Amino acid sequence: MDFELSDQQQQIRDEVRRFGENEIRPIATEHDREEKFPHEVLDEAAKMGLLGAQIPMEYGGAGYDALDVAIIIEGLYAADPGVGGSVLGTAFGSEAIVAFGTEEQKEEYLPPIAEGEAIMGSAISEPDTGSDVSSVSTTAEKDGDEWVVSGNKMWITNGSVGDYFVVLCRTDPEAEGRYNGFSQIVVEA
Repeated sequence: MDFELSDQQQQIRDEVRRFGENEIRPIATEHDREEKFPHEVLDEAAKMGLLGAQIPMEYGGAGYDALDVAIIIEGLYAADPGVGGSVLGTAFGSEAIVAFGTEEQKEEYLPPIAEGEAIMGSAISEPDTGSDVSSVSTTAEKDGDEWVVSGNKMWITNGSVGDYFVVLCRTDPEAEGRYNGFSQIVVEA
């Protein structure tokens, strides 16, 4: 077995390291002290395909596989985990849309994330259950063509900067099995 990085993976690693040194390190301390979200870094990250790196190319992403994304994570976090995590986190929750979304949802939500025009977040945890997904009590009920979401969430990833959120809800309280009857619904901020 060959465990060496391919030429393309080495190029990704080198470019991300350079990006981290040039774009992230110089502003990291300031952003930590002032608790600021690094909006200005996102434009450059989008140009490099680092926002939603795992989003398929047909939806504006770079279409990187899991190992490529791991290389990106390593490079960004080496520069600064806070800012690096913010860059990577702009697509947090989009994996659900890639895997389970309708074609319409993919076309609507994924390109703006990959292009740096929107930030996605995820709302899973609740005050009474923490991150125990099997105990989520937030519900969503169909009302005509729309879903009405009722409940409380906390620790919402990108809660203060997000444009769209994937919200874990109980949509079928009668479903059998501990993990059945749940859906993730996209809610716009």
